[in-house]
Amino acid sequence: MDIALIIIFVILLVVFRALKVGDYFSPWTLTIGVWLAILVMFQFESGILYPLGPKFYTSLCLWVPIFTVSSLVTYYFLPGVARPATAIVSDFKCNMTIFDVLFYISMIISPLYLWQILKIVTMFDTQDLLYNLRILSVSKTQQLGFLSYASIINQSLFIVAVWKFPKIPLWKLLCIVMASFMCAFAIMEKGGIFFMFLSTIFVLFEKKVIKPRTIAIAGAVLIVLFYLMNAAREVQSDKNAESMTFVDFFAIYILSPAVAYEKVARDISTQIGSHTFETLYLFLARFGYQVEVNDKLQEFVWVPLPTNVYTIFQPFYQDFGQRGVAFFALVYGFFSGLSYRAFTNGSGFGKCIYSYIVYALVLQFYQENIFLSIVAVIQFSFFTFIIAQDVFRAEFFVSNKEVANNNQSSSTSSKQ
Repeated sequence: MDIALIIIFVILLVVFRALKVGDYFSPWTLTIGVWLAILVMFQFESGILYPLGPKFYTSLCLWVPIFTVSSLVTYYFLPGVARPATAIVSDFKCNMTIFDVLFYISMIISPLYLWQILKIVTMFDTQDLLYNLRILSVSKTQQLGFLSYASIINQSLFIVAVWKFPKIPLWKLLCIVMASFMCAFAIMEKGGIFFMFLSTIFVLFEKKVIKPRTIAIAGAVLIVLFYLMNAAREVQSDKNAESMTFVDFFAIYILSPAVAYEKVARDISTQIGSHTFETLYLFLARFGYQVEVNDKLQEFVWVPLPTNVYTIFQPFYQDFGQRGVAFFALVYGFFSGLSYRAFTNGSGFGKCIYSYIVYALVLQFYQENIFLSIVAVIQFSFFTFIIAQDVFRAEFFVSNKEVANNNQSSSTSSKQ
């Protein structure tokens, strides 16, 4: 089964490349490429993990073709500019007043957020400080008011700043990065750091600053970073972390989610999408609504190494079975194709939103990162929307004339 899928995926990537259907970061290329890499790595896995099961293969064979067709059809159905390559590297106007207001707000609330979290956590056992930080981050009762928006604001500021650099100065970008690290440490959350890392690689590639081989090197750096962050988080709370080798880590975090997915069971609940929309229900519960809230800190399973991540398929299968996997592959494909078209059309908002989509698609082998964080995604979209345009309008698709005007204004300002 593995060899057949590997051959099919390779053929698809070669065909897309030969016909110039998208680039390395198009949604269909990313999805096929990610799962191809996972299957290839399993061919060299030395038996430390259980083999892949039929549930995983069924979901994979549903997800990849449906997602690919859905994203391709959506992308080519929507109108595009005459020269996408020019539109991608073209500058876009953003509201610098709003950017600066949110920037200075972030510089105030990010350290306050970290301080407040540490103050709460240190009221308990300080020997398990890092573990308690993680527990607090998924607490059903944790409410910090406006301070809790620090991480989302930083992500929106960061992606706009990376696309606009060097027009947004380096010192501001570095301040945003430092604020983001504060928020990441406050809740021991890797997602924000990986978002910055992956989106930076994506932007630099699309701006022709780096080449594909640099992406491969960056991938290796990402894995090492992943390992170091995990070691820091688990060393005080998990005895396994103290003796975990890099090989064990690689097997647990890169390959084990696909194996662990076999142990995911359907959850019969009267509440629609109790896992898929768990952060939405958590958000409603904090406002007093009587809804069932699942524990965001998922249980560990043994495969035979311990893991508690189950690929992108997990919430969809738990709530709706394989039909849910197929349906959300269609949904994912639609929104990925939509945002990719906006990105290739040169929309500032589209560039920023698709950067988030890239982050979610690269990590689909690990876990789901859009619906399981739907409230944060909506907030990120809102803050990005009000920053990444100079006037308040639904600027998602950009005309050829606008791209030309942006290029002309950019060249004029550079000459000055």
